[in-house]
Amino acid sequence: MGNEFRKAADVINSMFSGFNIEGINQSNSFIKSWNQIVGDKIGSHSKVIDVDRGSVIVEVDHPGWSQQIQFRKKQILGELSRSFPELALSNIIMRVVTECRTPYVKQDSTVGAGLHRQETIEDLPDIAVRDDLDDSLKDVLERLKASMKKGKPV
Repeated sequence: MGNEFRKAADVINSMFSGFNIEGINQSNSFIKSWNQIVGDKIGSHSKVIDVDRGSVIVEVDHPGWSQQIQFRKKQILGELSRSFPELALSNIIMRVVTECRTPYVKQDSTVGAGLHRQETIEDLPDIAVRDDLDDSLKDVLERLKASMKKGKPV
């Protein structure tokens, strides 16, 4: 039973023995460089995900931040290439994470298929637009009401 116990240091060393410490340090250095190069504003809205075949893959949280990076792409790549020439960087690929978390899948049915529609115009309740509203708002609401009554044929 005494052979089953090992020192905590030995267990930790064996856990981390397969890690490439130099690669981890280079990765941390690259991420810090990214934030220094793009600045605090862009850095707080972007995150380096990977470097693959000369491309830096970056996630941004809004399309506007990807545009900011695109405007400065040449300058950013130049600074990163000077700091990390071994990566042979030539491109920045952006992903907007709030726009599309899952890949696009084309819908098989038409938009709105399966939704209940009123069979006839008479089935629609007649709700009056309030008189105390601004005239321009009342006009818009009246046109919307008329459009809804006209509806799409079933």
